[in-house]
Amino acid sequence: MPTPFDATTKELVRFQPEDWLALLGLPPEPCELVDADLATVSTEADRLIRVNSAKPYLVHIEFQSGHDGYSVPGRMLRYNVLAGEQTGLSVLSYVILLRPEADSPALTGIVERFRPDGSRYHLFEFSVIRLWKLTAAGILRGGLATLPLALLGDLSGTSPEEVVQQVAERLSTDIAPESIRKLWTSTYLLAGLRYAPEIAGKLLEKVAAQMKESMTYQKILADGREEGIAQGVVQGVAVGERRLFLKMASRRLGEPDAATLAKVELASALTIEKWAEALDQVETWSELVKA
Repeated sequence: MPTPFDATTKELVRFQPEDWLALLGLPPEPCELVDADLATVSTEADRLIRVNSAKPYLVHIEFQSGHDGYSVPGRMLRYNVLAGEQTGLSVLSYVILLRPEADSPALTGIVERFRPDGSRYHLFEFSVIRLWKLTAAGILRGGLATLPLALLGDLSGTSPEEVVQQVAERLSTDIAPESIRKLWTSTYLLAGLRYAPEIAGKLLEKVAAQMKESMTYQKILADGREEGIAQGVVQGVAVGERRLFLKMASRRLGEPDAATLAKVELASALTIEKWAEALDQVETWSELVKA
């Protein structure tokens, strides 16, 4: 199920694709976002960047925040093969883990296939970036599109408040107002992966007004807009997530009864995310809220 983190990371890749090369350890080159309406690849593969080097190639980025890391290697292999087949270009595959909870023993960066006799007939390699192992200082030195990841990096020797201050300094340069709003909104939404809403809100309270005006914020909160604006940025994001979850879950399981609805309304953001990930594995609301 789509989450606000999906929408945020997609927007950041679209914002300035070239900024992601540095984060991935790739040399700087002119690049552009591929219009990867590669229907057979799936919507996730719209994080495809064409690097226009002397020998052009593609970079596929997948962001992972949930607990289904075991399924990532197979997806990476599938997207890599399909994107390569449809474009005729080499494809470098990267999965960026946004938090430690997204890690998995399955994320070795290798997919192997073996014959019945035990001999290997296929080897696929992809890169795994564990964001919490990258220094916040290093992320802050990168491009604007990757700035919102800084609060998810290694904060050794610094503090969340100092990181926010350095983001503010980077965004005080000559940047379009809508871009500033978009980047602050993305920073807040991604901060929710590490910090409780009230803490994230406190860290970014000085820019809350700008976030409310952001097109990214409005898009994410489309189903919870009235309550979100009434309650403020922090509450609004939570409302939007909850409304989106209820909408998607009701399509699959039908409308919840009053008791279940009350349970959903009281659930934490992490619990909502856990239920969202389990949605395609259950048949009833009762099964889902016990997941």
